[in-house]
Amino acid sequence: MTVQAGMSDALWYWLAKQGWREITFRPDRRRYRDIPTAYVTRLIDSYSEERERVLAAAVANAAYRGRAMRPGTWPTVNERR
Repeated sequence: MTVQAGMSDALWYWLAKQGWREITFRPDRRRYRDIPTAYVTRLIDSYSEERERVLAAAVANAAYRGRAMRPGTWPTVNERR
């Protein structure tokens, strides 16, 4: 997921506890999926009791990327579809 402005520290810490991490090394050969922006917004706006359900829905609606992701090479909106 691309982190947007508005994500609280509490949400980031919760995501880190779930195993989410920043992409910090290159070359990164893992395969990533794009979570739709609407779900990221829902996650940011959700109450802590709803986070697990919203994140599960976001991951279920994620699409695999066609290539390895590196910082600075984020796909455009058209590439995500």
